[in-house]
Amino acid sequence: MKKLFLLALVLALAAPLAAAAPPAIGELLRLVPAGAQAVVAVDSATLRSHPKVQDWLLRQHAWTGANDDPRQFLTDAGIDPLRDVDAMVVAILGDGDATSAVALFAGRYDQASLGAALVKQGAQPLALGQVQAYRLPDKGHHGSKAVVLAQPSPELVIVGEESAVQAAIAPPHAVVSLVQTEILARHIDLKAPFWVVATVPAKVREKASEAAEHAQGEGSEPVHSVFVASGTVQRVAMQAFLEDSLRFSGVAVTDTPENAELLRDAVKGAIAAARLHAQGQAPELVSVLRDIEVSVKGTEVSASGAVPLALLEKLVAEHKVPCEPSAKQQP
Repeated sequence: MKKLFLLALVLALAAPLAAAAPPAIGELLRLVPAGAQAVVAVDSATLRSHPKVQDWLLRQHAWTGANDDPRQFLTDAGIDPLRDVDAMVVAILGDGDATSAVALFAGRYDQASLGAALVKQGAQPLALGQVQAYRLPDKGHHGSKAVVLAQPSPELVIVGEESAVQAAIAPPHAVVSLVQTEILARHIDLKAPFWVVATVPAKVREKASEAAEHAQGEGSEPVHSVFVASGTVQRVAMQAFLEDSLRFSGVAVTDTPENAELLRDAVKGAIAAARLHAQGQAPELVSVLRDIEVSVKGTEVSASGAVPLALLEKLVAEHKVPCEPSAKQQP
């Protein structure tokens, strides 16, 4: 399941170098089943139009990694990761331990080729109402629920547990309340090429408090404060825009105004500590960290900032790990 969604994310981020169909995020949101506790959206049609993304895609000759299986599957399925996927929405359903996920991909697919490639990989064909679907092979993950891939149309592929997929292929309905709430609050903009909204389960809040107890050592106080304060967060929303900089913003909604102020102070303290550390490790980050704005309004804590793309490229280049050993390292 995890490998499938990793491959799907690569497909969604990779995109054509030419004009594509309009983004389909709005339509996909009307297929997300009710009860979603987290929703992630990636508008690859917008991302791919950015010159820096185009340049990056052209340089990624080994995007599938050392394993040839994904590359062969895409060849068999007739899917070009630089052309055929326009948008992706992933939703987490349920709460606590009883959760499932469903992913929706808008693009262009050859249904016959995709179906044949899935069968070649061991998938079992089945029908979900009038929709052709395939039950994917377990791959040794004992105890996990079966994953299904459905093809409602040549423009849509849905992947997830069978009950979630069935809910998604039902007639379109109202956007789930979690997303609608964040849109109305202007915490997210549907034009953003990447955004995520989520409620924070009680168990996660409890774990934040537990993690705070284990934060020890020099410089741990800012981390401890953030963990303690984050245990009061009820839901979060984040988004990013890609321009000359990677511009980001986020909102955390706490249970009380008092805890919102505590969270704001904790975040500011953590940023100050990071700025101090960056002076010796990555001085170029100091001004970026200094310009991050953190504010509070009622129970909401907001943060926003921007990282120049040139700086991102520099940092990635400095920390890039070679995928293959050099000729001198070869036996």
